[in-house]
Amino acid sequence: MALTAAQIVAAACSVAKCPGYISQGGMYLNLVLKDLWLHRDLKVNRKTQALSVSANSNGPFNLESDYQRTYDLFYLQNSLPYFLKPAAMEMYDAQFKDPSISNYPYMYATDLSSDAIIASATTGQIYIYPQSSASLSLTHRYMQKQADITTPETSTSVPWFEDQDYLIKGTAYRLMEITDDERRDKFITDCENMLRIHLIMAADDEQQIVRSVRLDPWRFNSNRSARPTKVTD
Repeated sequence: MALTAAQIVAAACSVAKCPGYISQGGMYLNLVLKDLWLHRDLKVNRKTQALSVSANSNGPFNLESDYQRTYDLFYLQNSLPYFLKPAAMEMYDAQFKDPSISNYPYMYATDLSSDAIIASATTGQIYIYPQSSASLSLTHRYMQKQADITTPETSTSVPWFEDQDYLIKGTAYRLMEITDDERRDKFITDCENMLRIHLIMAADDEQQIVRSVRLDPWRFNSNRSARPTKVTD
């Protein structure tokens, strides 16, 4: 049976031998969960959304409200998939933009600046290049932000991350920082080893698929990965 947030906090306080630190334990449980979506690419935290692109437009298009970072971005044209390559905003800004070069987009850039957040009223904006010669529906796979648990020390909700043993130990070693527990370093090492297994197995049902290391698509190109144009359609 899955443990609630309150049960995880109570267990962590017991492990850290500071049962009275319930409030701090709740705060640290949220920090453990935030570290998982902020710094780790776990498949359980990946979402897919459609992004509608109108003809003759580079954007900007508003990013999803729970967007953290892009995993990949692609579209289908005559049943052929085209994956857009990520680029920095500086690289996007340096491109020549004119309706005369509208074509199938092959590059995207995200703007997560404070100005873009204000303009989009969400988490930022995304641009494509070149502007599309037709309306497209892009598939956007991205890593999502997770909301904090409200007062986790008393909450009956179950955290989204399923390895609750990791959550207990991750919360416990943070409590050990307060109590100067000499076991802290060992718990940190144990947590990193536990999390490494999840990162290795993050593909879940894709675990048996052979994967190869990919070269930078901007510096190493081939005919198969040529820019999509009307000629290649």
